[in-house]
Amino acid sequence: MLKRIIGGTCLKKSRTMDKDLEEKIGAAVSYEALKCFWAGYVKEHNILPNRERDNVIHRQAFMHIARNNMHLTTTMIGRVCGRDHATVLHACKKHEVNYRWDGLYRNIWDNLAVEIEDMLLLNGVVPKTMEVDSGVKGIHFKYLDVSRRLRIKIKELDEFRIKVDRELKNARSYKDYVNGLEQRNIKLNEEVKRLKNLL
Repeated sequence: MLKRIIGGTCLKKSRTMDKDLEEKIGAAVSYEALKCFWAGYVKEHNILPNRERDNVIHRQAFMHIARNNMHLTTTMIGRVCGRDHATVLHACKKHEVNYRWDGLYRNIWDNLAVEIEDMLLLNGVVPKTMEVDSGVKGIHFKYLDVSRRLRIKIKELDEFRIKVDRELKNARSYKDYVNGLEQRNIKLNEEVKRLKNLL
């Protein structure tokens, strides 16, 4: 009985440790993916690190979405944007007012939310907004696994296609070589006949 209880607690601890490890790995992946995404977004939309309203609303929308969709600390989110954790908290606090009354902010936030969710799913991280339904996570990883296997099969098919093309090219060159030899044999036979006739 005691062994079963101890074994059960060890099993529970290992499951929680696995979950903690999974969250830490997910946080590291999502942090790196978020940094790359933000760098590309800044270049694409020409966002400057100043306090002009157009630049600030992009940063605030990004910070709010990152806080709601990822298992990252406010400090980590702030580092991505070159700000501190207090700026992230301020952006999250002002979100309701901005979203309700500022049409430009609402438009930016809606577009960014879709882009960030897609980016996270492509990197194998399920956004927190989708974790409400536990079935989503299972389905996501099932499709992620299918996608990975499909990419492997596509790669194998491409390698096979290259191999077949190479063999076809070699076969054509052998055929041309054999045709050249046959033509040469025909010419040599004609020359031999001509020389026999002369003798």
